[in-house]
Amino acid sequence: MISCRFQTAVYPVVCLAVVVPAILAARSADAAEDAPAEQAPFAVRALYAPGHFGNSYEAMGIREMRGVLEEAAWWGFNRYGDWFDMEDCSDPFAETRLVQLAHAMWQRKKDNFRTAQSLGLACDLIITPNHVYVDQCQPHLAAKEDSRIFGQLICPSKPEARTIILRNYENLFRDLAQSGVRLSAICPCPYDFGGCSCEECKPWILTYARLTEEIYALAAQHHPGVEMHMIGWWWSAEEHQQLAAWADGQTPGRIRSMYLHIPYGKTEVADVALPKGCQRGAFVHIGYADQASPRDIYGHYGPVIAAERLTATIDALRGQGVVGVMAYSEGVFDDVNKALLAGIGSGRFKSADDVLAAYAERCFGVARDSTGPWVAWLKEWGRPFEVDVARSREALASLPRGGDASGWRQRQWELKLDLFAQHARIMSEAQWTPGRLAAVEDFWAVQEEIHRGLWGLSPLRHIFDRRFTPMPWYAEWAKLTAEQARTAQPQQ
Repeated sequence: MISCRFQTAVYPVVCLAVVVPAILAARSADAAEDAPAEQAPFAVRALYAPGHFGNSYEAMGIREMRGVLEEAAWWGFNRYGDWFDMEDCSDPFAETRLVQLAHAMWQRKKDNFRTAQSLGLACDLIITPNHVYVDQCQPHLAAKEDSRIFGQLICPSKPEARTIILRNYENLFRDLAQSGVRLSAICPCPYDFGGCSCEECKPWILTYARLTEEIYALAAQHHPGVEMHMIGWWWSAEEHQQLAAWADGQTPGRIRSMYLHIPYGKTEVADVALPKGCQRGAFVHIGYADQASPRDIYGHYGPVIAAERLTATIDALRGQGVVGVMAYSEGVFDDVNKALLAGIGSGRFKSADDVLAAYAERCFGVARDSTGPWVAWLKEWGRPFEVDVARSREALASLPRGGDASGWRQRQWELKLDLFAQHARIMSEAQWTPGRLAAVEDFWAVQEEIHRGLWGLSPLRHIFDRRFTPMPWYAEWAKLTAEQARTAQPQQ
């Protein structure tokens, strides 16, 4: 059952390694020829799916991840990117006798890249240049942190630290090549994790630029023809100006594209300076719903949908001359949003309604002429805090069912209703009564059923941890229950 959890039951795929590349090429050609200018496909539709923090991509087996990538290709993605997040990992190339977390994670990434290649997807390695293994974070090498700069970082202005950084990437690039992976691009990102605010590294964006040029040279030795694309997450306008001026003078033409940041609640990229010849791309966050506030994000409240936001984003980006998008995904909870961005962004579908109708047919087994009610029901959850849960539950009970009615994709939406029902119970009271405390426990029980029973997640860290939950009642609840635990009398 586990190996089939993320496979599509309605449309089994045969001989994908042979037929998918040809299908994708033909589909892209047809879409480009048939689509009007305002619906022209983005040339680049990249799925950035980093396996880390205990998310779906870290927990999945090889065959489960193949199912995700098969679906990504079917909806219209043509690139796949991953990041070797070194958080909590020691250097796998320094330890050859044991199989530690780093070894297991790196092997899985190589497996997933090979799977992506077999499906005709170009492969990108995302890097945060001075983020290093935990055993390399020595005090005398540490980067200086600030509000944007944190994590397992060392200062690249220190020669010993720079040597370590370059050796790390030399090892990764060589091992990928020896494993049969051919990178199409490296995609450096200066922040989260990354950066150093010491005087020698200021301005950081130029230190980052020089370091990425050295890393790119190593990549090119092992992956001939590899390109340099950059990710604009958290950059300031001034940093874009500094980078553009430096690149035009020092490495003209090197940076092929920039995936520009879109802040929460926005649908456009900023009009910032780019190096000459650098194409405008967009880094699209698909991990939250239509609403930016209150925020339904990262699967804390179950699956998410952003039909309205992603449609507006695609329209805005096309108007801005954006040629490629990179979907930032943190797990299978954004499965519908993957379909929306790739389906519309590839030109295969004209609208969100068309995508959702195809999704209901493909993933829920609903007959094509019966998908309309599902489309309307799903779209309401773009603004989840405005949904009438009781009415939505009644509507769900009357929706047409198909052959895959028990599949995880449909079940997660049923459980989302349960989560919001418990959330409503919690929010209906101001004081922490026994009933309100019981509702919180019921909420955690449903969330655990989703996280473990459906998505099979491993221990969750960072953005998935309860510390960072968007639930408005969490801080009070955590403080109260901690105090109760401290003052409780031990049982005799």
